[in-house]
Amino acid sequence: MDYIRIADSDSWVVGLRPDDPLAQKDRITKEDLVDKPLILPERENIQSELANWFGKDFSRLQVSFISNLGTNAGVMAMYGLGYPISVTGAARYWREDLIVQRKLYPKITASTVIAWRRNIPYSQAVRKFIDEMQNYEEISRI
Repeated sequence: MDYIRIADSDSWVVGLRPDDPLAQKDRITKEDLVDKPLILPERENIQSELANWFGKDFSRLQVSFISNLGTNAGVMAMYGLGYPISVTGAARYWREDLIVQRKLYPKITASTVIAWRRNIPYSQAVRKFIDEMQNYEEISRI
């Protein structure tokens, strides 16, 4: 595979109803979340990253739902079903009057990679997209 790692990284956040007591905090620690019903991302490698962040407390978590769609997790949070853990990029689709986000502390980040198969013929549209992403990455480094 060939890939481009996007320079900017997303911070991990937790989604909260604006009236939740935790919404008054600037940042959320693992101790804040241990006894809360959590909504975790579905991908195992992401869960593994979160397990590292929670450390020994990961086994104590109350995981209520697994979701692969941030908007669905946001709706569940809006109805008080749990606290979705997501990246800021996914959380931008939440309505801030219904769900607010707070960064996890200590900070945990995720980077984005755009990948494609190497050594295969590409359509003109795919080739132009790859060229554009490579140009974007070059400009981002300046």
